[in-house]
Amino acid sequence: MYFSRRDLHLSRVKLKRPPVESLWVAFWSILLTFFGISYCCHADDRIPCPQTFPPHPRLFTNPGELRALKNFIRNSAEARRFVDNLITRVEKELNHIPNAPVQPRDMENRNISTLARDFAIAYILTGKEQFAAAAKQILLSYAEVYPSYAVTATKGKAMPSTLNEARWIIDLATAYDLIYSSPALHTEDKKQIEDQVFRPCGEVLRICNHKTRSNWRARAIAGLGVIGFCIGDCDFIDEAINGYRDENDRVLRNGFIQHLGYSILGDGIFYERSFGYQAYTTDSYFLLMEAARHSGVDLWHHSVSADPRDAGSDIERLFGPPEEKSVKAVFDALFYRSFSDGAVTNVANASADFFIRRRYYEAAWRAWRDPKYAYVARIHESDRRPWDGISLRESARIRDAADLFWIDPSLPKGHFALDENAVIGNTGSHVNGCTLFPNGGFAILRQSTDPDAVCAEMNFGCWGSGHSHPDKLSIVISDGNHKVIREARYFGYGDPAYLTWDRQTIAHNTVTVDHVSQQPQGDTDNAWAIPKAGSVVRGRPLLFYAGNQLKAFRAECTDAYPGVRMERTIVLIDSVVYDFFKVESESNHRYDYALHIDAPVTIDRDQVRPHTMEALSHEFGYRHIKINEAGMAPLTAHLGYGRKIAALTPSQVLVGKGIAAKKHSGMPVMILQTEGKKSVYVTAFILKPNATPIQLIKKDHDYQTVMIGEGRLLENNSAFIALRDRAGKILEIAR
Repeated sequence: MYFSRRDLHLSRVKLKRPPVESLWVAFWSILLTFFGISYCCHADDRIPCPQTFPPHPRLFTNPGELRALKNFIRNSAEARRFVDNLITRVEKELNHIPNAPVQPRDMENRNISTLARDFAIAYILTGKEQFAAAAKQILLSYAEVYPSYAVTATKGKAMPSTLNEARWIIDLATAYDLIYSSPALHTEDKKQIEDQVFRPCGEVLRICNHKTRSNWRARAIAGLGVIGFCIGDCDFIDEAINGYRDENDRVLRNGFIQHLGYSILGDGIFYERSFGYQAYTTDSYFLLMEAARHSGVDLWHHSVSADPRDAGSDIERLFGPPEEKSVKAVFDALFYRSFSDGAVTNVANASADFFIRRRYYEAAWRAWRDPKYAYVARIHESDRRPWDGISLRESARIRDAADLFWIDPSLPKGHFALDENAVIGNTGSHVNGCTLFPNGGFAILRQSTDPDAVCAEMNFGCWGSGHSHPDKLSIVISDGNHKVIREARYFGYGDPAYLTWDRQTIAHNTVTVDHVSQQPQGDTDNAWAIPKAGSVVRGRPLLFYAGNQLKAFRAECTDAYPGVRMERTIVLIDSVVYDFFKVESESNHRYDYALHIDAPVTIDRDQVRPHTMEALSHEFGYRHIKINEAGMAPLTAHLGYGRKIAALTPSQVLVGKGIAAKKHSGMPVMILQTEGKKSVYVTAFILKPNATPIQLIKKDHDYQTVMIGEGRLLENNSAFIALRDRAGKILEIAR
């Protein structure tokens, strides 16, 4: 039975092999990519530039919105307090207004541009011309020196890179827009600022080193579009929205339309697959969409024809026909990537531990009137359990002066609950408290939607970008209070251990083959390894079932290691997570099933023996794991507070500690080792006290049965997953 976006009551999905036509789509997509040809969206996706522009201010506010904002400030103690502090602060700066440096130094220009913006905001709220004059002085000082700034290797001028340059120019554009009608700014001033700062900066953003899908390109088009709408430059606006095309209408540099068609996948996951980078990129889209909205261009509600490589459906066409795509999906998906309490798994670079309030949610509420955006706009940014309904502190809606523009004076209390079924984008499904992102490659099983519920996530999706890690079929498990089986703490870019730990499969909760990381990392010493042209590294969803007693997900991966097939099935019954991991090959290999455990690990003395505290081996990743105990499974590891890990299948067991990451001590690591052509690991994660006893009563490569207490049997095989009573009667079955 297939999940349909029109049939939310269905709770099970059976997935089949890709049809022939999808393989042809994949073939042509790879061929086009190999030759460097970008897919061109349909002509009807092109959005025209406005024929006329509203008077200034028009970038992130307008006269009507300013009147509403001023009224809100008069009636809101928080807003009055913030604005009073802002005015006091910028008044002090009037005595020493900085000019642009002759040569840029580190982040100095970012601080100056922010001050120019704050001067302009003070002006628009008070009408005091000295604030407009101060912002003008900074803008004109950049007109003097910006043309002489050199372009950096990462395509910045005033700032080190495109990412910083875009933020810098957005601040200056905001300032210019707000003081444009001030008597302080003369016609010749405007021409100088536009010709010597904004247009040259737009040309720099155009040549961003990332020309297609990435978060860098998203930030570049945000900056380019903001410049365009600020000064009325249709050339910049057209590229920011529609992309840059050659004489044959091939897209050479992506714009918002191409991102919507391909970078945002059919289930709303940003293709880089990192929660943190998705939130960051969504911020870029939001800035562009708000600038466009104020000039009469509605990107918030625009939809486009999906790119055939994604087609608004999963790549193998298992979740219905292609559909048009809108940007709302990228906002929605972040909510459902979380566990029942709002915790978030650290998959890929730049992630977060919990759902974080972002500045764009009030604007999203204004655009779509979806109550979940109003809800999160009111939670505090430090609330680590935002779905429990009890914020740690009252939200501070205004943290930065620019936040005043996103304030909706009529913002309601809002509402969000994971117990409501939902469709995310075109293909994402949230059913009975469980979520599947078939494009993005995440499945989350939740015991319930109670904040204290046990939850498990499997990561199986396509290698997204250089920010991805070699972690196919990795899992993270929460006991409802914190992630007991979690992603290892990361070091981050620039640290030598980023290559030797973050980017190694053994640092993740999955299987490593022959001490070598999954593709495309392999044994390379390149910290930014990506798949070779024409190759794909991804897992494939095989089964998703969200029942009442039985919740299950299964995925396979044949791309991680040549000639090796991996299949993982996670099952959630009551508060226990069952993990069935199968590995098979035509040749012999060594398989290391790793778990990184955020809890103290103790094993009964009769099950393990002391081991010399030494590195596991010299290979990347392994060199950072120090083993101090060894034994043989089956065995049970105790994690405190009644929590246990039961390793139910025969294997060598190694217990030690991983490397200490920045600001974090090394977590305990448990590795189950086997050798041969085939191996199967059956593990139970018992995360609540007084759980029913568990026993493996049948185990071969293709069929495993676990007895749960005295009354139920859990069967796992390639055809189905079944929960039976002791007499063999099926209580629930997933096919």
